[in-house]
Amino acid sequence: MLRHFFAAPDFLALLRFWDSVRAPSGAAVWDGRYIGSECTDRFGADLTGLSVLEGLGGVYGRYIGALGDEVIERRAPIFSASVLQVGDELTVTGRLFAPFALPQAAAPNAVMSVQLFSRSAFKLDAVGRSGFVNESQRLLIVDVPGICARLDAARRYHYLARFVPARAKASEWDDIARDLAGGALVALTPFRDERD
Repeated sequence: MLRHFFAAPDFLALLRFWDSVRAPSGAAVWDGRYIGSECTDRFGADLTGLSVLEGLGGVYGRYIGALGDEVIERRAPIFSASVLQVGDELTVTGRLFAPFALPQAAAPNAVMSVQLFSRSAFKLDAVGRSGFVNESQRLLIVDVPGICARLDAARRYHYLARFVPARAKASEWDDIARDLAGGALVALTPFRDERD
């Protein structure tokens, strides 16, 4: 999943936007609030203005809520990769969360995210009702300008890896991409549902 993070232009755009709107206090200030159309379709409803638990519910709501809380607490972007399961169906997801302060807020109190999903038929509200979440990776981005520069270079490696037929060779490209992240990424404890 880390290789997909390097390849997603929207992830890089969010990091650059977050870094560009940071105030002298270090808080990134933004006055917008909305849910994108693809997320609305995947969620099964427009959740704009609702709390995460109200909108998503269940284990998925707890996972997204815990990730959002940690992003706000740490005041830095976090990348998370997870596998969602409903019945026998799985989808692989990756998301970048970034903390923002709404106007007049002294500290971050909102989250903007970009999310990638593999193909799946189920809606995310089904995960909240009866599914499972296995977060495989949670990475704190401690050097946003540095990771932005490295992402530009790593995207080239991801592109090349798509054309390498041998799995072992593709794995080498993944290792190179991870090395490019250097010390800009810090591994955090993945989400585990307390109700499991």
